[in-house]
Amino acid sequence: MDVQPKLKTKPADAANQKARRRRKSLFKKASEYSSECDADIHLVLRMKKSGKIFVLVSNTKDWPLSQHQLKSYHPTPIQMSLSDPESKP
Repeated sequence: MDVQPKLKTKPADAANQKARRRRKSLFKKASEYSSECDADIHLVLRMKKSGKIFVLVSNTKDWPLSQHQLKSYHPTPIQMSLSDPESKP
């Protein structure tokens, strides 16, 4: 009876796998929010180390708005940062 040794995962591989799972989960939640709440979603992720960019757009016809369109949009868009993700808009 041959016993296969357990493959050890390298820390970098484990971190990449975790990031992929979190990105997939984030995109899934954003898609669900878009369909359940009738909202347009434009989500952009840029990985700092690799520079890879991932984009999720729920409505490609009208979105994304340009910076100029956002500035002239009414009501004024609410901008949030990572320091206040729980604050209510």
